[in-house]
Amino acid sequence: MKTLKWIILLIVSVGVGSFIDVNILEKIDINVWLSRGIGCLVTVIIALLMHHCFFRKKSSK
Repeated sequence: MKTLKWIILLIVSVGVGSFIDVNILEKIDINVWLSRGIGCLVTVIIALLMHHCFFRKKSSK
């Protein structure tokens, strides 16, 4: 089950980062490498947020 969570995390975060890069930032008149860098940062942020949600240790009460 842990491997499936990692695969989902990777696919979703790369998909969101690519969507931001291709559909939003490349239509703005900025340097292509700057838009790719921002898309990469979005990918990392989404991956960290999903990692925090998926792999959070359950606290014992």
